[in-house]
Amino acid sequence: MATDRPVIREIITKAVCGRGTYRYLRSIDLEIPVTNKTIQVLGNFVSNASLEEANVVDRASQGKAVQVKGHYDVHVWYAYDQDTRAAKTTVTFIEYIPMQMYGGESITNQQAFAKITQKPRCSKAYVKTLGDKPVIRVEIEQNLSGEVVGFTKLKVGISPNAPTGAGTVKGEELVPPQNLPEKPEIPTQSYYLDLKCEEDLPEEDDEDFEYSQDTYDR
Repeated sequence: MATDRPVIREIITKAVCGRGTYRYLRSIDLEIPVTNKTIQVLGNFVSNASLEEANVVDRASQGKAVQVKGHYDVHVWYAYDQDTRAAKTTVTFIEYIPMQMYGGESITNQQAFAKITQKPRCSKAYVKTLGDKPVIRVEIEQNLSGEVVGFTKLKVGISPNAPTGAGTVKGEELVPPQNLPEKPEIPTQSYYLDLKCEEDLPEEDDEDFEYSQDTYDR
């Protein structure tokens, strides 16, 4: 007895097995060679943000995660005693992006991919004293995302009654328009200047006729 229930097959394919995003906040202290003076932060900027590598790791607290290594540069401008200076430091970081895995299938040949979804930026910068030295503390925030890709086993449904031949699509063939006949030439009537001969001109002694140049031109 025929049935329309699909047949379940198992295939092994390379697919995205997990994704995750995370927002990080961290504080960075920049040492400045200024003591016993009033310091004012004028501005800040973060540049050259990039990721170096990403790996799949298992963490006891978070489960599977993507470990990301990267760096960026932090620039700060500050003023003191009618003078201005700039400070710069390169920050190297290692962060862990927790993954939300899809299904419970076994995954082999796992690979990790990560990218910066929001470039690091300074949310706050202020002067702080650590011991007897003043520092400029910069609070940085950034967003990262990651994926885990690997070979996994998937189940797919196949309909046993699916048609196997190539289908034919019916339609009309579009024929380009034929060349239209050229428009026949319409004969034009020739016009000639009606010149008056000498016999048609009035005699000079005709007193009733008033000679003019218009009469001659006709």
